[in-house]
Amino acid sequence: MMNQKTEFQKSMETYAFLIAMTGLFLLSIVMAAMVTDQNLFSMLPKFSWDMVNSLDEILKR
Repeated sequence: MMNQKTEFQKSMETYAFLIAMTGLFLLSIVMAAMVTDQNLFSMLPKFSWDMVNSLDEILKR
């Protein structure tokens, strides 16, 4: 008798695989930054409240 997996088990395996692949992808980015002596946070834009639309600007549209 074959051990058949339920749909839930298949789904959980798929989610675990996707999470692992995403983790490896992000880890490769961090490792590349470490090898090239780059600071990842300095590459991100600085947050400013000017970047956020105010309610008045939204309602004008």
